[in-house]
Amino acid sequence: MALIDLINGGLDVQGIVDNLIYVQREPIRRLEKQTKDWQNKISAYQAFNTRLLAFKTAVESLLYKGEDAPLSLPATFEDRLRRSLFALRKATSSDETVLTAAAGKGMATGVFTVTVSSLARTDTYASNNFASSTATRTRTGTLVIQRGSDDPITITIDETNNTLQGIRNAINAADAGFTASILNDGSTAPFRLVIASDDSGTANALTITNNLNQGDGQALALTQTIAAADAALQINGVDIVSSSNTVTGAIEGVTLQLKAATGSATVTIERDLDAIVEGLKDFAAKYNDVVSYIASQFRYDAAKKEAGILSGDYTLREAQSRLSAALSRRIESDDASLVVLAQIGLKIGRDGTLSVDESRLKQSLSSDFRGTAHVLLADALDDGGNTISIAPALYNQLRSLTDTLEGPVFRAQDAIQQNIRRVNKQIEQMEQRLEVQRDLLILQFSRADQALKQLSVLQNSLASQISTLQALK
Repeated sequence: MALIDLINGGLDVQGIVDNLIYVQREPIRRLEKQTKDWQNKISAYQAFNTRLLAFKTAVESLLYKGEDAPLSLPATFEDRLRRSLFALRKATSSDETVLTAAAGKGMATGVFTVTVSSLARTDTYASNNFASSTATRTRTGTLVIQRGSDDPITITIDETNNTLQGIRNAINAADAGFTASILNDGSTAPFRLVIASDDSGTANALTITNNLNQGDGQALALTQTIAAADAALQINGVDIVSSSNTVTGAIEGVTLQLKAATGSATVTIERDLDAIVEGLKDFAAKYNDVVSYIASQFRYDAAKKEAGILSGDYTLREAQSRLSAALSRRIESDDASLVVLAQIGLKIGRDGTLSVDESRLKQSLSSDFRGTAHVLLADALDDGGNTISIAPALYNQLRSLTDTLEGPVFRAQDAIQQNIRRVNKQIEQMEQRLEVQRDLLILQFSRADQALKQLSVLQNSLASQISTLQALK
């Protein structure tokens, strides 16, 4: 009876084949899991590399605050000091109605007396009045305008642009160091064309030749309203001339913004210890991000019986060793009294992280500024003649670790990528073979199903004959 029921039910060809193929896909599933694990490893390496790059940026900021890193490191401590975070200065003015002061990087410190006797002015010309800036027509011809020693620029005015607005647009289209605008002075014929040099100072004065003398339009007369002039000031009794009211370079690393035509102010320039401390705190924080990430990968969770996906990884151990060795260097030279980071308030803990004792760091910067900088930037050499400075050594190690062609992090990711490509090719070939196998199984079980359906016809005939025989009894 069970046979007859099986025959009546037929075969679930698709279900049977799917189950058989599922079993045969087990090797592929193992390979897919392997590639997923590898992809997770790549993501972990990328996260690690991101932290290395952030630390590299912090080291670059320490070495070259606000500048692009050069192809090669400055050779001496003095050269490094001038470009580094330690060169940051702050400037204050005793009277900001006379001038303001801002400091970037420089070696100058002290108090400077600044006396302003005149401000720089921008050469400016204005036209006569016009009733309309768009409807009133001017005469045609050319305007030849020269700024300082620049080449003269010829502006052609014809019937297509002989209005104040047209002349303004033609001048500005030249983009030649001077700018035109239209002012409304509120009179009955209020519109005036104004032409001004883009920069102040006598070196940027304008020379305008007005050849608008053709046609019957209104004449355009240009009159100088402001004559170009240089700023004049004294710094500690030394005469200074500047074409701009923004005076740079007179005091190294300091920008003076002149506000009043006359007056005096005292400018105090000092080391920006707060900015230096903040920079070193960022340096420590970015280093700790790297150390903490490595620790998280190597940490074993006994409850879950799990470790980081890069647990025990050689690349991470290599990076940890190289950075730790660079950071824990002892800098010794004839003129150095401070030789290790701990002496200036930067301490490496038992867990490998770097802590910053702000009060000790500020005290060290105040009492021995050059010695403090020397610990990080020193130009001491090892027996092989190689620099053993902490920050430059860290920078070199980070540049090597994050190199996108030969760096160990890149090589580790590239090796995994090659494995993934190899296994994906293998999976592709196995899937192709399974598709062929699937087609063969479907064919075989479909034939079996057809045979069972033919048996079903015999079953019905046999059942009918049995019923007839039973009725005759």
